[in-house]
Amino acid sequence: MKALRSLSLSGFCLAVLLSTASAHACKNPPQSQLKTEQLTLETLRGVTEFTVELAATAEEKACGLMKRPRLAAFKGMLFQQVPPGPAYFWMKNTPAPLDMIFIDAEGRVIHVIEHATPYSTTARGTDLPTTGILELRAGMASRLAIELGDRVIHRWFKPVN
Repeated sequence: MKALRSLSLSGFCLAVLLSTASAHACKNPPQSQLKTEQLTLETLRGVTEFTVELAATAEEKACGLMKRPRLAAFKGMLFQQVPPGPAYFWMKNTPAPLDMIFIDAEGRVIHVIEHATPYSTTARGTDLPTTGILELRAGMASRLAIELGDRVIHRWFKPVN
């Protein structure tokens, strides 16, 4: 118990995430293509449409894009986080570099990680309450000038008017 008390909040969340991930390990990557839907991203540069695979179950999220080849320019994977909370990802068994866009319940970008290193076991993410994580081909965040506060439009997010 002492060791647990000495962990920071982010360290504790990371420990919970990693233990949850191991409980729902990807049994046979790569997983088949998941159900796809359209997602819209609004930035200062304009509106961009993506076709995203939806990772909603524990196993779908555990497998993610493991052992998948490079993503096409306007394709991605959207991970659902219910309830919203801190979110951390690693790139173990993922051969393509990715940009990770962390999104709050209202569809606002709250954190961006560019060019996550393939095969890395370093967990990267945010302690902010996250409802969705959008993984895109590396370089898309820069190409589209994605910034904090930009809007993601998808049925998983409910903007406040």
